[in-house]
Amino acid sequence: MRILDRGTIFDATSAPPEARFCSVPSWVRLENGRLVVAFRAGSSKDAADEDTPVLVSNDNAATWRLAFAGFGDLPPGRGRIRATALTPLDGDCLVACLTWVDRTDPGLPLFDPQTEGILPTRTLLAASDDAGESWAVLGEVPLAPHTGNAITGPILILQDGRMALPYEAWKEYGDTRPGRHHAALRLTGPGGLRTSEEPSTWPSQWPELAIVAHHPEGQVLYWDQRLTVAPDTGELIAMLWSHDRRSGQDLDIHITWGSPDARRWTPPASTRIGGQICAPLALGGGRVFAAYVHRRHPPSLRAILSDDFGRTWTASDELVFYEKAPGRESGMGGSRDFSDYWADMTIWTFGHPTPLLLPNGDVMVAYYAGDSTAMGIHWVRIGL
Repeated sequence: MRILDRGTIFDATSAPPEARFCSVPSWVRLENGRLVVAFRAGSSKDAADEDTPVLVSNDNAATWRLAFAGFGDLPPGRGRIRATALTPLDGDCLVACLTWVDRTDPGLPLFDPQTEGILPTRTLLAASDDAGESWAVLGEVPLAPHTGNAITGPILILQDGRMALPYEAWKEYGDTRPGRHHAALRLTGPGGLRTSEEPSTWPSQWPELAIVAHHPEGQVLYWDQRLTVAPDTGELIAMLWSHDRRSGQDLDIHITWGSPDARRWTPPASTRIGGQICAPLALGGGRVFAAYVHRRHPPSLRAILSDDFGRTWTASDELVFYEKAPGRESGMGGSRDFSDYWADMTIWTFGHPTPLLLPNGDVMVAYYAGDSTAMGIHWVRIGL
């Protein structure tokens, strides 16, 4: 692997105060070559003014234009969108899953330090029929009995045409019961979301639940699942930031393999890769590209390849495509209390790598990076 080019999608250093801290990019390439990216922006990494603008590029990421400023208050004075994940459908049509957060009291942090729950959330769907220029919120996807939910990536199109919406479930603010973490999917019926149907019906078309990863005793938490579908076999991979609550330490990144219908998953297994969020991209023929957060010393973003569908990884060919300025990342020197991780997440200055396959076989990765004053969205193009 080699770095071919790099650039900036959104320069937060010159942004207004309410958009200085960006993260969680999601992007797609449409049939006509347009790149569409959505990301979270706010006055801090945990701010009640957060929103998810959408930018577009028609010149292979050389320049970017703001197409959609964000969803604003939904409804006024109640909540904001924290994450938007994009999936292309036909032509200029896209669907997005959204994480809505209750911001009725703007002074409350996302995480309750007493109970370890999070502010009430809703999972919404939105649609665009003009290549990301405008968006209509369609409604809420019911995820009961799960609460404390957050999306963990874009809607996947399965081999049989059905769709899978990935999310993780925890518990809500003020809930004193032990949290029960699940990495999960909601599945549509046959045919997925039919673009011939009224989009307002789409939020109700997720009748089936599939559990990707869950530790029955709650000792291991499988956070931030990132998934990919093999283009030839339809098999799935989920890669998981894994944390042992008993020791208070991260484990190596774990992986699980899913059947083409996304209903059956293997028990999570260690990849022997020391990292946090890890986003795989199946290339076909058993090859898998993965971009991951290496928050140990030296803090960096890295890419790694597998030739056997994630069963082994070629560490000798690992590529560092971003490295933080000298210094250690908060909390990575040893055991951490669970609540400390939530505090760390508000100060970490890089992460959320998101890969995108180009028609010529190169891979582009979007990610956020910056410092304590501003964090923008960047990209790197990697030749395989």
